[in-house]
Amino acid sequence: MSFVSALGYIVFRGPIEAWRTFGTDVLGLQLAASDDPDTLLFKNDERAWRIAVEAGEPAGPKSVVALGMEVRSPGDLEVLAGNLRSLGVDFREDEKLAARRGVRKLISFADVAGNTVEAYYGATQAKERFVSPRGLTFVAGDMGQGDFGVGHAFMFVADPAKTARFYQDVLGFRLSDTIDLGPQAAQFLHCNPRHHSMAFGAIPGVPPGIGHLMLEVSSLEDVGRTMDLVQKQGIAMRMSIGEHTNDRMTSFYVVTPSGFDIEYGFNGRVIDDDAWTVGHYDAASIWGHHFQAPSPAAGA
Repeated sequence: MSFVSALGYIVFRGPIEAWRTFGTDVLGLQLAASDDPDTLLFKNDERAWRIAVEAGEPAGPKSVVALGMEVRSPGDLEVLAGNLRSLGVDFREDEKLAARRGVRKLISFADVAGNTVEAYYGATQAKERFVSPRGLTFVAGDMGQGDFGVGHAFMFVADPAKTARFYQDVLGFRLSDTIDLGPQAAQFLHCNPRHHSMAFGAIPGVPPGIGHLMLEVSSLEDVGRTMDLVQKQGIAMRMSIGEHTNDRMTSFYVVTPSGFDIEYGFNGRVIDDDAWTVGHYDAASIWGHHFQAPSPAAGA
């Protein structure tokens, strides 16, 4: 059974004044109202917020505070809690945190790699329309085929297959495909029509934690204009523009003020579970995605 319907939000730490400019002027996200002066909230659709940045020093892969996994209803959250209980996964309901996140109910637990997961239902819908300060439209929220969520997260973990199995068995994710990426195949999982909402890989020498968060925009022109803006402002890029083998996303990778990457892309594949066949790829990209910095790749 699929318990999770979307990667609904993500929370991480970073220098908030740098993020205030980077999030709006570069990424084109809309700044949302926040009751906490030490937390920035960003929108990329009609939800009250999708990305939260809590004040802190740049921590690179260790920046993630929580991965917000949305379920569709109170009943689904209860069923998920029962599944966690039956599998021996410790969790706690947190009313104060639910209020802070703007959701009706929330349970928190750690995945097998130690990442904090917040499963919830009833996210607040904003009354005001989403308006990008750069005039962009993001592929997020309800795209007519269900909620696509904020984007996707690629996480470095010690054992990608074991972590992927946790997300499949515990949260109901489904395997999209795998890629030869380092000595262990990277695992790509979906919970809605987006090709993958979570992915897990391991590269020797790369510490565990987030490699990148993918944000998808609605046109290739928007990707190109954003890349030009990044280069004009001298912001570090991790990888040049290219096209991935599995999700066919055309994208580039930019380094955030927190030290991990944003994959900024267009034209990701969508999955119809009734017709989808799991595949395996021997490379992450068809063309491009050349490293622009000495640190290793941020995944696919």
